[in-house]
Amino acid sequence: MRASASISPPTNFAVLTTAPAAKRKRARPSKRTRNAKKPVSEAVQIRDALPFFAKRTRSSPQTYWNVQPTGHYSADLKTGAEYARAFLPLLMFNAGASDLGMIVSHMALAGRRAESKTPDWRGVDDIALGFLMEIGGILQGLLGGVAVAASAIKHDNKKTAADFVSVVESGEIYKGLSRSTIFHDPHATIFDKTGAPAR
Repeated sequence: MRASASISPPTNFAVLTTAPAAKRKRARPSKRTRNAKKPVSEAVQIRDALPFFAKRTRSSPQTYWNVQPTGHYSADLKTGAEYARAFLPLLMFNAGASDLGMIVSHMALAGRRAESKTPDWRGVDDIALGFLMEIGGILQGLLGGVAVAASAIKHDNKKTAADFVSVVESGEIYKGLSRSTIFHDPHATIFDKTGAPAR
């Protein structure tokens, strides 16, 4: 690798092998400096505003999954899907992927603590299920979108490219595909006809 013009390698290699100079003691920061609040990053602001995130308090720890299922399956699935879409902007930040891991981890913790466990208890509540199904649907939509974009580029199809750009700009690409396995063949690909019946 060549050194850039602005950064030249050291010519005195002795500086790389000699013992470091004695460290000077750093002055302790004043109480005012220590207590000064750091500005909150945009990623933290988005995380803190999530409807299912709860910050640490004196009586309870911070949690990434603070929800109250209603017990109505379809309503809770819908709530979970809304929560997943609320989470999406956080994925623009480096912390987003690890935050998703924390959310799933805290779903599992909440499932272990659930008071109303029944014989058919899955381990996560229906809001969590709706969240994960929507994230999966969004990933399916994005995979399909990448394939469409690649095809438009490869075949220089300006109409398809323009349509793809409008789908991205409208935000439609970030909505999960609705491919229920009750109504669609679970073994079909996302590129098969949407009307393909379940086998």
